[in-house]
Amino acid sequence: MLPLPEDGFDIIKKIKLTNFELPKFSTIVYGYRMDLPAYTLLRGKTALSGDIVKILNVYDFLYLDVPYSDNAYTVFLLNEDDEIRDIDNVVVPLNAKGVLITCREVSSRLKKIVVSGETCELNASLSIISWLTSIYTSPRSKRLQEEIDLSDVKDWLQEKIKQIDIDLDLLISPTLSPSLPILRMNLGKKVKTFYENDFSDSNVIYTGVDFMVGRKLAHSLRSKNMKVKEVQIDTDPLTAPIYLSIMSYILKDRTRG
Repeated sequence: MLPLPEDGFDIIKKIKLTNFELPKFSTIVYGYRMDLPAYTLLRGKTALSGDIVKILNVYDFLYLDVPYSDNAYTVFLLNEDDEIRDIDNVVVPLNAKGVLITCREVSSRLKKIVVSGETCELNASLSIISWLTSIYTSPRSKRLQEEIDLSDVKDWLQEKIKQIDIDLDLLISPTLSPSLPILRMNLGKKVKTFYENDFSDSNVIYTGVDFMVGRKLAHSLRSKNMKVKEVQIDTDPLTAPIYLSIMSYILKDRTRG
């Protein structure tokens, strides 16, 4: 395997946390390519607080939920002008309360939290974990705080990336599925989840919590004479999709063409 270019790791320096606080909320609504921070918030809130939170994509929320539900407070993770405009046109007249987390300065009547930078989805996801672990203290919270400190993560990323065969497609486990839009954007490769079909020679990537499912699928592909590389992201399930997304930024220039 070719050595990894040093400048590929510059992406780590571009990841910055944004400090914010969220009030008590019952619903998370996400739009285009905001799956990673949305599911980080859902999974983190559920795991660390025990609260049950609802998650919807923006149009399920607009057409199937908000007209019929009493949502006490909603966190919106949106970037697209059309999505934000549609939310403003429906939510505000209904007097629904919420806050908008977005990657750029946008016009909205909602209270806004702007997370800037080209790695906004990563910044937002790590910032969400930082906020959650500051209010829900536990041994797991302490470990998560250590994992979102990227100051010494380069060696680990290098070793993990070396396990990936860039000539193969990617097949990611359920725990890693929030990283799917970023992987597809960065890698220019066929990336699928375990819930799809028509699989090909692939890197089967999974975490410690769903490794049995991953190994079962890898065995199934091998039985069909497909080439398989197994890669385990051995971090907390909350940070695993974020780390895999970071890897995709490092690898993207090597997988084009």
